[in-house]
Amino acid sequence: MDELKPAAARGAPNKAAALDKAGARKTRALKKYEAAPIAGGRVAGRHPGESDLALFSPFGPLIAQAVMPQPLIERLNRYGDRIVGDRPGMEFLVPKDVALDGGERSLMRETEALIRRYLTLIDEPATGAVTIDVFWIVSQGPGTPSPVHFHSCDISGVLYLKTPELANEENELQKTYISGRQAGYINFLIGGKQRFAKSLVSFRPRVGDFYIFPGWLLHGAEPFRGGGERRSLAFNAFVGDGD
Repeated sequence: MDELKPAAARGAPNKAAALDKAGARKTRALKKYEAAPIAGGRVAGRHPGESDLALFSPFGPLIAQAVMPQPLIERLNRYGDRIVGDRPGMEFLVPKDVALDGGERSLMRETEALIRRYLTLIDEPATGAVTIDVFWIVSQGPGTPSPVHFHSCDISGVLYLKTPELANEENELQKTYISGRQAGYINFLIGGKQRFAKSLVSFRPRVGDFYIFPGWLLHGAEPFRGGGERRSLAFNAFVGDGD
């Protein structure tokens, strides 16, 4: 019976389906820019009768934190110890054979897997290849900062291999980044001093902690007072668009 219908009528359902499909694609493409309304914390009313106050953090870049397996940390530190010795204060590349040591539990494979999980969490699954451009280790002694900077890549990250002993730890931890804390924290910054908004978050390094974030996000490490070495590993990675 379709051949008895006008051509416009025969094509109408197909055209409607195509429009629906195009609309669905556009919705999915735009949805990744829309933050999920998930509360990051909840503060109860401080007086009887006051309502709870839910706090949201919907805008801006997302920072992921994972913990790398101890055998991987030990392998990387054995390599680092051969180069650093007892003279902290240098940067050096991690060669490919070290990055691939351990097979599926190697630095390379673990990092690639975490990047893909991170992309899924921010609703941007990696349809193309995840390519690690470079790994490098940063060894620092007391009083040495890493100035605020960004990386020229899609995704970057920091893995802590060694952390120092802090002098006057209790006193330093009472301070903030703005007031000149010297506890070796990593600090992420976006924007400036804006009313009713947060523009800085700080994390105290722990061995095995691995942070993943967009390469363009400003970050830096404050100096520390104390003894020992702060040793971290960084990477630059690129994500294909699947074309």
